[in-house]
Amino acid sequence: MKTTLNNLSEIVAKANDLFFNKFDTVDTIMGIMDKTLRKQAMKADAITIDCIALNKKIVIVLYDEKPDIAEIALGNKAGDIHSSTEYKISDLTVELMLEILEANFIVDKA
Repeated sequence: MKTTLNNLSEIVAKANDLFFNKFDTVDTIMGIMDKTLRKQAMKADAITIDCIALNKKIVIVLYDEKPDIAEIALGNKAGDIHSSTEYKISDLTVELMLEILEANFIVDKA
């Protein structure tokens, strides 16, 4: 596994753990795609976070041609993307990832 993918996956895992501790009724599943995309001829790796109960997914894509950038795509389990944003990898902290998880997986009860 590439160093950037490994380091970012640790940040995402820590944020996911904090998210579960804060919202223990919302289950998420984290995955690492370090070969799957490459087998599909994409020069990229990805980290996925699924919330199956809400049919929502966060995909963090690391493209080889953009080594300092991570694209975070928001969508559903079927693969439909609703939005995506690029972040500097150096800006992706546990706190920011936790905010992204909360913003996308917590249903507003208002």
